[in-house]
Amino acid sequence: MRNGTTLLLLAAMALAGAACLSATGAGSALAASLEPTDSGAPSAKVMFPVSEKPNPKGSAMKPVVFNHLIHEKKIENCETCHHTGDPVACTTCHTVEGKAEGNFITLDRAMHATNIAKRAKGNTPVSCVSCHEQQTKERRECAGCHKIVTPTRSQAWCATCHNVTPSMTPADLQQGIADKLPPERNEELAAETVLSHKPAKLLAPTEAPYKVRIDAIAETYEPAVFSHRRHLTSLMERIKDDKLAQAFHNQPETLCSTCHHRSPLSATPPKCASCHAKDIDKAHPQRPNLKAAYHLQCMGCHQGMNVGRPRNTDCTTCHKARP
Repeated sequence: MRNGTTLLLLAAMALAGAACLSATGAGSALAASLEPTDSGAPSAKVMFPVSEKPNPKGSAMKPVVFNHLIHEKKIENCETCHHTGDPVACTTCHTVEGKAEGNFITLDRAMHATNIAKRAKGNTPVSCVSCHEQQTKERRECAGCHKIVTPTRSQAWCATCHNVTPSMTPADLQQGIADKLPPERNEELAAETVLSHKPAKLLAPTEAPYKVRIDAIAETYEPAVFSHRRHLTSLMERIKDDKLAQAFHNQPETLCSTCHHRSPLSATPPKCASCHAKDIDKAHPQRPNLKAAYHLQCMGCHQGMNVGRPRNTDCTTCHKARP
């Protein structure tokens, strides 16, 4: 249930949305095809790198389509994002250069900052990245993988959000940077981007090995038999309807990259022993040996997902003792 402050914010946003619609018309049919929000705010909107300076090449941070609808459904309180209590666009206070209204915090920092210090008074702001990271650490279905692997901040990772329909023209971009793009056109571009997004098709469980026999370092214990397909199927089932996972797991093999974390995405990645030797590699002393690599991965995932069994000290559950 939303609190009183949030209801006031929703009412204000609805009035703002109504004023916007009356000024620009009912909006394009494309934008109207999206499910409406409870607040009356646009279901999706393009966030441009608003700047006070001309930017003829559009070389600043690329625009992002913010899906207000799915975020509004997930977040109970509007002030989580609108931390000042005023339901205005982020770029009202945060621009490429920064401005006094936003304590000179640039748009880049406002959207990407992590480890944000808790405010003594008022709401502590969250960025897009800090909120997503919090979700992956707190939600059981995410924490198993994200406890042991931090996604690489590559161009492909950035493009997950910084990706607007090719229909956006250079003129649209320049108007957006100047904060002068008509709202109707903004919502049209946003809707086209949202509707064009299709979740990646996950690997079929049958494409993965049924079981994997881990015997490279079997000495005191018998080889461990890893139920590979059961683990993969369980993870797929947990995240299949999750919008955040669908956005960032944008390749069929992304889920494989937690265990096979230093290999190119593939349905047939190399074995762990390809990189991890039985003994510490003197040329790469920071790299765990094979025994440590196996246990860090398995135990780390179980701890992240709060799996009660097997206990970390219960060795014979995974590999039986030799007679």
